Amino acid sequence: MRERSRSCPRCKAPIRGYVDECPSCGFEKPVALPWHVYGLMALIFVAAMWFLIDLDAIARAILAVREGLRSM
Repeated sequence: MRERSRSCPRCKAPIRGYVDECPSCGFEKPVALPWHVYGLMALIFVAAMWFLIDLDAIARAILAVREGLRSM
């Protein structure tokens, strides 16, 4: 995939890649991150929560409530 060059909003110098500041004038964050980076961050967050949360305890609690409702 070919990367397109963008220009700095302040000095109009060409900027290539995802940099934090313009190499010409020092303007911070002239290039926004692409949309798929945010999706990847969300996926990593969900995967981390999957491993950190005790899903067996949650399932047992749900089943206990369900069994308690049946006995009523």
